[in-house]
Amino acid sequence: MLVFVTPKLDSSRIPYSYRARATVPASHIKDSRVTDDITSLHPDYDIAVLGKKHSKEDVEYLISKEINYIVDIADDKFDQLKHWRFTIPNANAVTTTCHRLREVIQEETGSKSYVIPDPTERPRGKPKFEIKTNMMAFYYGSDDNYSKIMWPEIKDVLNRVRRHTDVKIMTNVPEHPPKKNKLSKKHGGWWLLPSRRKQLEDAGMKQFEELIPWNFEKQGKLVEQSDFVILPVTDDRHSQCKGNNRPIDALQQGRIVLTNPGIPSYEDLEDYLIMGHFYESYELMINNPEMVISKIQNAQKLIDQHYTPKAVAKKWEQIYEIVKRNDI
Repeated sequence: MLVFVTPKLDSSRIPYSYRARATVPASHIKDSRVTDDITSLHPDYDIAVLGKKHSKEDVEYLISKEINYIVDIADDKFDQLKHWRFTIPNANAVTTTCHRLREVIQEETGSKSYVIPDPTERPRGKPKFEIKTNMMAFYYGSDDNYSKIMWPEIKDVLNRVRRHTDVKIMTNVPEHPPKKNKLSKKHGGWWLLPSRRKQLEDAGMKQFEELIPWNFEKQGKLVEQSDFVILPVTDDRHSQCKGNNRPIDALQQGRIVLTNPGIPSYEDLEDYLIMGHFYESYELMINNPEMVISKIQNAQKLIDQHYTPKAVAKKWEQIYEIVKRNDI
């Protein structure tokens, strides 16, 4: 049996990473289960899947009991989780979310890994893109992703292309507002004119007050209400190692994604996104609504092949069979 081992979870609030990398695929694999009790595994017929928050002690226990295990790495946490350099090389197999993270795993540990993307949990939505007087863009992402982006410039660019383009932002809202000097420093604060510095600080504080706290159901509703999803990204190593679940979810719901190069797994979807400089890209969308609809339709065909829970579960089953056969 393929056993996904997780920390003890509140069944009413299972984080996305555990749903995507444990509970969702397990629910579509006949010979599978999820547990927070690693001692419940049996060496004769169980293969463990350890998520990113596994411990060295977990692996030492499995090795001592001669239980085969897979390590699943869904984020670049090598700078924080030093024990990965022990647990990954000793695994019977390693899985991960995208090709760039696979490269990083090999660079850091010498171990090869298999790419299994995150499944989309969202219901299928009808492709939609209409040109209106008031357009609404929607962003969703963790505070770690959101805080790297220069939002005043993005909002200004969108509104220069199409006046009255509103941008709603959903994230895990920090407990405290950002310090004003950080808001201007992000934009090269030391050489900004005082008037521009104040403008950026005021815009940043206003934006903080308007942030929408993350909520799974509300996120889905806001995507439905939006005209497009906007996902600006940076290209630091941590960001490069992100999977493409955010654009996949938007496309599954029938909304186009405006983004930029920087994350390789997003670039793999380039044919299905609007990717590039935001000014020209937004103009392209506005002037070619039929093209936008076509991209969404083609993306949904891709999702049916590779990103549904059933499609992703099949990839897990393939790794399970490989480990069972000891065919690594």
